[in-house]
Amino acid sequence: MNKPLCVCVAGGTGGHINAALSVGEAYKEKDFEVLYLTGKRHLDYKLFKDQKTIHLDSKPLRTSNPLTLIKNILLNLKSFMSILFLFLKRRPKVIVGAGGYVCGPTLMAGFLLGVPVYIIEQNAVMGLTNKLLGWISTKIFVHFSKTKGLSEKLKTKVVVVGNPTRKSIQSVSHSPISNPLKILVFGGSLGAKQINNVIFDLIQDSEIQNIIIHHQIGTDQQTPTPVNASVKYVPMSYIDYIQGEYEWCDVIIARSGASTVSELAIIKKPTLIFPFPQATDNHQFFNAQIFKEESDFDVIVLDPKQTHLESVISAKSFISKAQKGELKLTQSPLGENQACNLIIKEIENHVRNS
Repeated sequence: MNKPLCVCVAGGTGGHINAALSVGEAYKEKDFEVLYLTGKRHLDYKLFKDQKTIHLDSKPLRTSNPLTLIKNILLNLKSFMSILFLFLKRRPKVIVGAGGYVCGPTLMAGFLLGVPVYIIEQNAVMGLTNKLLGWISTKIFVHFSKTKGLSEKLKTKVVVVGNPTRKSIQSVSHSPISNPLKILVFGGSLGAKQINNVIFDLIQDSEIQNIIIHHQIGTDQQTPTPVNASVKYVPMSYIDYIQGEYEWCDVIIARSGASTVSELAIIKKPTLIFPFPQATDNHQFFNAQIFKEESDFDVIVLDPKQTHLESVISAKSFISKAQKGELKLTQSPLGENQACNLIIKEIENHVRNS
């Protein structure tokens, strides 16, 4: 006898994909078979490589080119038909969309077949795809209680759960800041040129003394030379075991994608945030602002419109404050992310009562 099937859908970014993987992992523990549907971008292949996955040729509808829009609609229609036939052969028990335009045709196919569909909105500003899918979703699981872009009708479906986070991300013990200062720098799954350039300037600055930097620079990035002799600099194209880096560091410099922010809320170490300036609807800035409001430790959020020089000065100030013991450290007890458990509990309650 087949196990009940849970379909998790996400694509494009590490934040979307890791949320889908987290929910799928939790459903496997509930003795479900889990199938992932995603797109055909780099991270779609990299992060789902060891999972039971179908890659779809879905495309975004947010484009100013009418010919591109028509082409993308046709590709999405093709994906929709293939998913519809797939679900007719093997009907899912539940479908969860964790973000990305690949969710559109998948959740629509499930809805038309009467399968309960749910969406996860990880950012502080609801994306276009989720705004549309919200109308057919049974529940909308949000990361932030202050999520922007929700209509009054959609708010009736909202459940605040936080953001599903990988089980490998665990709270860490907190010690006084060390000497030399240990700094973890990363800009998301693919690195961030803006952050990289700031760090490259810092490690050549003679005023920067007595620090160790572990830096995820992304692929195809050249590291600068020379490096200030008082700085130990360790560049990495990708960090496979981020939990070890979280345990190692004193402070963090990072972006504010939904996945990153949810992990930082568990780790609870002083953080300097560079919101991605080109993020859709400026959602990274709003993610960072809410994260700062809800944190009991220092979170410094830079203006996305800062110049390069202003960003370098801000980073130097952050490092100086950390070395002088002027950053506020957390006093809260260790905890864990319960988002997956809350999501599954809500889904089970709905399925049971429907």
